[in-house]
Amino acid sequence: MVTLLRIEEPLGNVLPHLFQHQIHHRGQAHAMFAGTAVKPPQLDEFMFRADHDERASYLQQVGLSEDDMPQY
Repeated sequence: MVTLLRIEEPLGNVLPHLFQHQIHHRGQAHAMFAGTAVKPPQLDEFMFRADHDERASYLQQVGLSEDDMPQY
């Protein structure tokens, strides 16, 4: 049996924490790649429409396509 605990927290407290946390992990990924000859992948969680061609090229380089990406 699982007991769920509901905790309410103001959105103004949660969002800054989430943003800071993702910045922390992007920094970790950057640090790992910095010590290698491997070009770092696109670390942004989204791309603008103007970036579509660049994204398609990157995905092709790593053997993926848009169909492999999550749809939000």
